[in-house]
Amino acid sequence: MGPAMTANALAFYLLYFLTQVAGLPPGLAGSVLAISRVWDAINDPAIGLLSDHTRLRWGRRLPWMLFGSVPFGLLFFAQWLVPRFSDSDPLNTWALFGYYVLIGILFQLGYTAVNLPYTALTPELTQDYNERTSLTSFRFAFSLGGSILALVLASMIFAAYPQDSQQQYRVWGAAIALLAVVPLLWCVLGVRERGRPALLARSQQRQLGGGLIAASLGLLAYGIAQGLGWVPPPVAARPVSLTVTALLAALLLPFGLTLRWGQREANLQAAPPASSERQPELGWRAQLRIAIGNRPFRYIVGIYLCAWLAVQLTAAVLPYFVVSWLGLAEAAFPRVALAVQGSAIVMLFVWQAASQRLEKQTVFLLGAGVWVGVQAGLFALQPAQAAGAYALAVLAGIGIAVAYLIPWSMLPDAIDLDELQTGQRREGLFYAFLVVLQKLGLALALLLVGQGLDWAGFVESQAGEPAPQQPASALLAIRIAIAPLPAVFLLAAMGLAYRYPLDRARHRAIRRQLQQRAAGTEPPSA
Repeated sequence: MGPAMTANALAFYLLYFLTQVAGLPPGLAGSVLAISRVWDAINDPAIGLLSDHTRLRWGRRLPWMLFGSVPFGLLFFAQWLVPRFSDSDPLNTWALFGYYVLIGILFQLGYTAVNLPYTALTPELTQDYNERTSLTSFRFAFSLGGSILALVLASMIFAAYPQDSQQQYRVWGAAIALLAVVPLLWCVLGVRERGRPALLARSQQRQLGGGLIAASLGLLAYGIAQGLGWVPPPVAARPVSLTVTALLAALLLPFGLTLRWGQREANLQAAPPASSERQPELGWRAQLRIAIGNRPFRYIVGIYLCAWLAVQLTAAVLPYFVVSWLGLAEAAFPRVALAVQGSAIVMLFVWQAASQRLEKQTVFLLGAGVWVGVQAGLFALQPAQAAGAYALAVLAGIGIAVAYLIPWSMLPDAIDLDELQTGQRREGLFYAFLVVLQKLGLALALLLVGQGLDWAGFVESQAGEPAPQQPASALLAIRIAIAPLPAVFLLAAMGLAYRYPLDRARHRAIRRQLQQRAAGTEPPSA
């Protein structure tokens, strides 16, 4: 939930913030996003390999999440500041460009340090084909829930500060940063890795749980006192303060309850550690060759890359489409995005249930087919057609749900195949390599979007001034970037999903051979 809140906030708002609040030209704004994504792609495999080779007593993943969570939150907040470096506008523009590049690089490092080990936990928690899909659906349901929460807060905070766009983003960034760190720490302190002790002893968990319960009740009392006017709110807008206080209390209370009275995962405690810790290690070049040589994994990379490019391009351009093309108020954008995310969170469970009966690639094809139709509808929308925008947003969520669910539920199955062939488990490597190509592709796409808007004559806002009228060439560029371009990537993803080679029957055979090997009834063989 925590990383998803920040990732979706950046996907929906950062490009728009850089051009319309910080005042960067779209070419420079696109370059900021592209540079940080390239760096993110570089650090992913490095942290993936380091995570795979971490030898702490608590395991390979949770220590990374523990030590990276607070820097991750602070750096996210720093991205929404607009410092003034010089009275010279050109010099200040370039100084801001350098600032956002630096903060973006540092944030992506912190994000990878917490999110990559988190995603790599999935195959270590369960080895069942259907249960992995179920686990992935719940993980992304909370991810989408975090995205919805970020959008709801945006609507409230932006309405509370209608005349000060910089204050809007400062307060919003601080609220999201705080609310994103708590779920990360909940995950770190509430679960354990296979065959490893928990980070806290049982008595320590109970003590911390009691403290968190007391803190949540204190926050609720403080919120009630604010609402009654007995104490002043920490920010000028009382509804915003009350909402953030209530949300923080709502996170801390179940966090404390699960630590104090939750049951330990006996199956994980009794299980042996992940096999990469018990087998001779290969060099990283050899490991990369093995990853590339895994045929199902190559298909998963292509499906995820193409589908996620469609998601991210649509998200980055959506604010411009809603405000500049449809002519709606800026407050309408979060509502359109909420319609997408709300539909997607419901459809996650629908598609998860469908995947119990259908092959995963079939589920992807069904959802993506609906999504392609939505992209065509977006291109046909005309100014002021708000009802059509909301209807298409709901339909888009049907397809976006499969982009969240299916590639990530396929990946542990490809990792099982690799374990059968090599005798090692390298979740961190596979998860990192999957994301690295997606981020390189996304970096190029965002750079081209920013440059494309620049070439099309897009006019960025100046601080304290209303949004300028955009020329027809810029409006056409916005429509192409939100509809035909994502549709091309979706069609490519559907073609790859149609040819995906690892079905339920083959995965069942792989798991059977791995179980026989573990029991000593089958010699290790590819």
